[in-house]
Amino acid sequence: MSGHEASPSFEQVFGRPPEYVVRSPGRVNLIGDHTDYTGGLVLPIAIDRAVIVAARPTEEAFVDVRSAHFRERVRIELDEMTADPAPAWSRYAVGVMAMLKRRGIKLRGAQLWIGGDLPPGAGLASSAAIEVGIALAMLTAAESLSRNWFTDEYDRLGSRSHSGLGMGTRMNPPPDELASLCRQAEHEFADSPCGIMDQLCCTSARSGHALLIDCQTAKTQAVPLNLGNTELIVVDTGVRHSIAGAEYAARRRECTLALEAIRRADPSITSLREMILDGLESFADALGDTLFQRVTHVVTENSRVARAAEALRASDLHTFGRLMTESHASLRDNFAVSCPELDTVVSIARSVDGVYGARMTGGGFGGCAIALAHADAVDTLRSAIRESYNSQYATRATVFTVRSTDAARVE
Repeated sequence: MSGHEASPSFEQVFGRPPEYVVRSPGRVNLIGDHTDYTGGLVLPIAIDRAVIVAARPTEEAFVDVRSAHFRERVRIELDEMTADPAPAWSRYAVGVMAMLKRRGIKLRGAQLWIGGDLPPGAGLASSAAIEVGIALAMLTAAESLSRNWFTDEYDRLGSRSHSGLGMGTRMNPPPDELASLCRQAEHEFADSPCGIMDQLCCTSARSGHALLIDCQTAKTQAVPLNLGNTELIVVDTGVRHSIAGAEYAARRRECTLALEAIRRADPSITSLREMILDGLESFADALGDTLFQRVTHVVTENSRVARAAEALRASDLHTFGRLMTESHASLRDNFAVSCPELDTVVSIARSVDGVYGARMTGGGFGGCAIALAHADAVDTLRSAIRESYNSQYATRATVFTVRSTDAARVE
């Protein structure tokens, strides 16, 4: 859905057209899952499916938010924000607004309509897209912006808007600060212990590129997507997950426990990012079987991400595809975040000639898988999924091609 297509929906709900529209993309992580919250490496792209936030500022002391997907309405009082509004999806909106106020932004009332073609709970970072979309909508509506938050950026850019995040000459915070704010909102208000990958991809991505993110420093590198005659195919299993769920939180706790055990044996190590595969075996007794497996995934996945970025730069698609497949095996066996539906999709994809590699993408326990396939193999892959997967499971898989796109923007 485009911003222009959102305008009639907004007008139907609020009786007048929006003043502006924010397009906030989802993301597909090509490789590097469950490494972001341990300071590791990830390689996502922003995709051409997005959350759309249509907006009109008002003079009221509240924000009227309508969700097209959930068909629900929430009224958020700007002076009386709470951490536990109903329904649950509105916590992302409340959290972002609360974080903006905490940063000194003077918020203004607004009417917001949230729609788009990014499916929630599919592992495509819909929550981060909502957060960034709401943040840009509210910043654009604000009566004034706090220069203290981004003085350095203001001095560097003068009156020009920040690339990808501005509208006209209005200043907005740098992408890394906006991403950090949105992640904090998700931590505090949605009780979701996510890493920085999703938000940073949403605020920093470039069309035609993957984004290599060092989650320890939040530094990014744009890596050209030299994909030749191949396509990136997403398969949505139809199995929904919530990264605020117990299993996701359990994996984070296990990584914390693993680091504590490693540090008791070697206090010089301060993060799992410092671990290398050659030295991992010496910590096997201290870790025990389960934690050893978790650390093995993190260590080997960081290595795969670095090699995958180099393979992309060289347009070595066979190596890139092999690394994708190895990543899925580690997520399934070492980190235990896959599920039968995801494993089936990956297995089907690997059986199709012309598919270079496939893996689950996102938090796991459902959601989506991604495959790299030659353009000539896409129809065959669609048919194989439809005939094999849909005959085994009650949920119906959907298959679609994704392309990289730019970061969130105001239209």
